[in-house]
Amino acid sequence: MKNIASGKVSIGFAATLFVLAINAVLAYQSITTISRNSHAEVCSDRIITILEQMVSSLKDVERGQREYLLTNNPQYLAAHRIDINQIRNKLKSLVKLKSDLNQPLMRVGTNDPSVQKQQIIDFEQKIDRNLDELVTTIDRRQAAVLTPARQLVLSQQGQQALETVRQSLIERARVERKALERLQAESRQSLADTKLAFGISSLLDLVLLSVLYGLVSWDRTKQQQSEAIVRGYATEFEELYHNAPCGYHSLDTNGKVMRINRTLLQILGYEEAEIVGCKQLGDLLATQSIQKFDDNLAILKKRGWIHDVELQMMRKDGSSVPVSTTVVAIKDELGNYIGAHATTIDIRERVRLRKQARLFAEISQKIRQSLRLEDILATAVEEVQKLLAVDRVLIYRFAADGSGAAVQERVLAGYPAVMGSNINDPCFNRNYHARYTHGRIKTVADITQAGFQPCYLEFLDLFAVKASAIVPIYLRDELWGLLIVHHCQAPRKWYPKEVEMLSQLATQLGIAITQAQLLEQEQLQGRELARSNAELEQFAHVASHDLQEPLRMVISYLQLLSRRYQGKLDADADEFIDYAVDGATRMQALIQGLLSYARVSSRKQPFEIANCHLIVRDAISNLHVAIAESAATITFDPLPEVWGDSTQLTQVFQNLIANGIKFRREVPPKIHISVTPIEPSPASATDDRVATPASWQFAISDNGIGIESQYLDRIFVIFQRLHTRVTYPGTGIGLAICKKIIERHGGTIWVESTPMKQDSFLQPPPLQPLTGSGSIFYFVIPAVGSISPQHVHKQPPD
Repeated sequence: MKNIASGKVSIGFAATLFVLAINAVLAYQSITTISRNSHAEVCSDRIITILEQMVSSLKDVERGQREYLLTNNPQYLAAHRIDINQIRNKLKSLVKLKSDLNQPLMRVGTNDPSVQKQQIIDFEQKIDRNLDELVTTIDRRQAAVLTPARQLVLSQQGQQALETVRQSLIERARVERKALERLQAESRQSLADTKLAFGISSLLDLVLLSVLYGLVSWDRTKQQQSEAIVRGYATEFEELYHNAPCGYHSLDTNGKVMRINRTLLQILGYEEAEIVGCKQLGDLLATQSIQKFDDNLAILKKRGWIHDVELQMMRKDGSSVPVSTTVVAIKDELGNYIGAHATTIDIRERVRLRKQARLFAEISQKIRQSLRLEDILATAVEEVQKLLAVDRVLIYRFAADGSGAAVQERVLAGYPAVMGSNINDPCFNRNYHARYTHGRIKTVADITQAGFQPCYLEFLDLFAVKASAIVPIYLRDELWGLLIVHHCQAPRKWYPKEVEMLSQLATQLGIAITQAQLLEQEQLQGRELARSNAELEQFAHVASHDLQEPLRMVISYLQLLSRRYQGKLDADADEFIDYAVDGATRMQALIQGLLSYARVSSRKQPFEIANCHLIVRDAISNLHVAIAESAATITFDPLPEVWGDSTQLTQVFQNLIANGIKFRREVPPKIHISVTPIEPSPASATDDRVATPASWQFAISDNGIGIESQYLDRIFVIFQRLHTRVTYPGTGIGLAICKKIIERHGGTIWVESTPMKQDSFLQPPPLQPLTGSGSIFYFVIPAVGSISPQHVHKQPPD
């Protein structure tokens, strides 16, 4: 708006100056014309006067001439000559005036200078010629020649010359008067035009000046309004500057504080005069923050700004306050650093919340680390009290019928404890439980202002409660109890962040309690299972051991009957005796197998470094009779050392090799043992040695009859058989024993097999050899390098 007004004022000034210039030009022209006409009027008046004088002198010439003719007195001739000379002189003066005036002499309105000059010459010559005639006439009369003189007189020659001169002068005077009148008319017209022009221009100037004055006044008004607005903005900015929620200060090149607002002064506890121009920013920083700011100052000068730099500023009383500072550099036209503007925010609340968040994380971790319910609850009340700096933290647990009791509490000294007190709240009823079943969170900043019933206020007063926060604790969407926080010193405002952390802690507490309960249940189940397994193993051991002796007695007597009465009784008796002996023998084998299965746990040895090469050699040695009878070929790769029970591992290899020999085709069995390292550790050996594996995967492959895929998991179950005792004898316990030993070593066992092409495993194998069948038994056990030294010669848990 101000720019528009200034433009209009400039246009108004330009228009006024233009009109004044035109007015000055017109005035100059008018004054020039009037001055020229005035000079012409004076000259014309002089010319007319000269002409009149010449006419008057001409009368004197005529009178002298007449008297001379009448009297013939020479005295009159002298005056005659004098008058003629005067006329000549006046004629010269007249010609000079006309030449200077540059006005037409003979014709009015003639503007051609050559014509005017010729008219002057003609006028002068005509007068001179007539005057010469007059002189000639006088000369003749003076010679006393009467006849010529008389002839002149009679011819009226002199009189005619005089009359010609007189008429010429009179005509010239008439022309000059007419020219004078024209000049006077022009002067009057020019004066009238000048007055009109001056009037119009003056009126126009007055209008323009009025408009200009209006524009100037309007512009001045607008400027005053703008200045008032700017002053208002300045006042508003000053108020905002000083009353802003964050601190502002300005620094010069050397870091001296040049300006500071009231907010920052209140934060620091100083007066303005104590800082502005007196202190540098370094004087207001804590020791640990000075170097940090100096490091960021280099970034500020280079980049032009630094953002959210956390510093510790020193208050006047010596205490420190954490602040976040954002600084913008001030630079001159050459880009040189000359100062800075800084914004400072009090971040005590941010630091407090950050600290609370860190404590919250630590509390959550502590709560989740413990697996005992009592420890969890004790940790929760202790840490929540530290986190929120409250006077009492209480955990209240609901019973199945909706009632409840305090199960854990932490309270500052000097305040009554809730736990152990006989809580008899007249306002408490069973509906209290229902209030918190839907996630209700109750916070009271001042119990006296919460609208509680008098009976409830009296109850809270017993425990000095001034403010409280109550958050429900859920276990798998079921209300378990309440996390209650009391402030007893005075009323307290509960911030949303605090309530949110309480709610999250209650959630973590619920998870921890759930885990503790699950662990307790698992421990109970584990103890029950261990007890059951121990009883089962004891039963198996006792049963198998106690059955050995009577079974041996039965077998002995049956064998005695068979030897003594074989062929002496009828055929049925012989068959019955054979059945009895066979059943007793199989029973003895089953009892021995069951005893072996139980001994995996009852007679286990501590783990140690076991050489698998020696273990396999021992297993082959134990089977040398079966190997020789079946013409079996047993081969194996270089085998590593493992961590385990050598005796039990020998039993595993022996059982698997024996199965390869027993379940053979009509070809000599071929059994091969290989090993593969798995899960190598990141550390690698040098000198062309491979990385130490975490475990070893063994593979015992054979070229036997194989196993159908639907039976691959079944074969490791105790007493499970895939063939009849006639076809392949055995008890069905060997692979179950292998599985139990490998699991004790922390490994797994499985089988991959390609069965023979025959109708059923229950049928005897074909006579002709088949190719492409066989089984591979895999098991994994830990390597020596995967066990830390402190575990050597220690029994790992089952």
